[in-house]
Amino acid sequence: MAYPDGAASAFVPFQEATKVEKLDSHTYRVNLVDAYCISAVPNGGYAGSCMLAAASAHLSSRGQPDMVTAHFEYPSQTATGPAIVVVEDVKLARRLSIVHLTLWQGGLVDHAPWLTASVSRRAVLAYATYTNLRTFSGMSVQTGHEAVALASLPPPPDFTALKQHGSDARWKHTKLPSALNSWRSLRNWCFYIPREDREQQLTPGTLEMWIRLASGERITQGALAYVADSFPWNLHTFLPAPGDGAEAQSAAAQRNNQRTELWFPTVTLDLEAKMALPQGGVEWLAVLVTSKQIRDGRFDLDITIRDAEGQLVALSHHVAIIVDIAKNKGNGGKFTL
Repeated sequence: MAYPDGAASAFVPFQEATKVEKLDSHTYRVNLVDAYCISAVPNGGYAGSCMLAAASAHLSSRGQPDMVTAHFEYPSQTATGPAIVVVEDVKLARRLSIVHLTLWQGGLVDHAPWLTASVSRRAVLAYATYTNLRTFSGMSVQTGHEAVALASLPPPPDFTALKQHGSDARWKHTKLPSALNSWRSLRNWCFYIPREDREQQLTPGTLEMWIRLASGERITQGALAYVADSFPWNLHTFLPAPGDGAEAQSAAAQRNNQRTELWFPTVTLDLEAKMALPQGGVEWLAVLVTSKQIRDGRFDLDITIRDAEGQLVALSHHVAIIVDIAKNKGNGGKFTL
């Protein structure tokens, strides 16, 4: 199957790319596929979604299929191919259950214990809390934050115009430059960002965008970790302090030139689900991204995800670093942060 944008590489639908196979009571096999890579390395949120799919399968028998919170650490670089997810029950309870997840790669075998202790490496670690979001109930109070402008939904686009023409009066589809064609994970998305001919971005220092899956698949609850770690290639042009005139344009052009040589690997990712998406998923999500500081090759990201009606879907916080893209390529999972 080709990519939605016509590229010749093989594309794999998200549901298939996060499929889990139960090996025993606490062990699951997943396969990290090439279509979800940034150059040679699977997207961190995608790898996290595979782990959460295993956790959901593990806890569904308890009637707790939904992630409430998850914290991911990335001690080793992941690689395409098979991986083992080991689930450790930390706390099993009627309302909230907590599990520890480890994604292993290298030295895998086809029988228990499924990995080789002296060879296999821990590529991703996570703690996750699970419940049933559709039956969870309790007190609700509107907070002061919900009344401020930054908490409001970005102006809704003409969704039909975006799908048919790639733009409307306010939003436009940002396409991946040919120099970044190996960043296949980004080709799975259509990112719609503020048009350049607007007076300024909607909120200075913030990226506000609408997203949908390029394949036409619906975005499901299981995709939220992948959503939270997927950004247009030119994210870096929205986060710096705004400037004026030729100097600002020159700085932006320089950052664009540098971008093809840079990789932004995730160090930690925190995710909280605020609601349950419909069982069949949704076509569109609104995403707001801010950064409080970019310094010495290290930066933070705060992500707010809403549905098309403005309901808060999820919150996420990242710590990431900026390194040379050469560290991404051909290391067989040996690069560590």
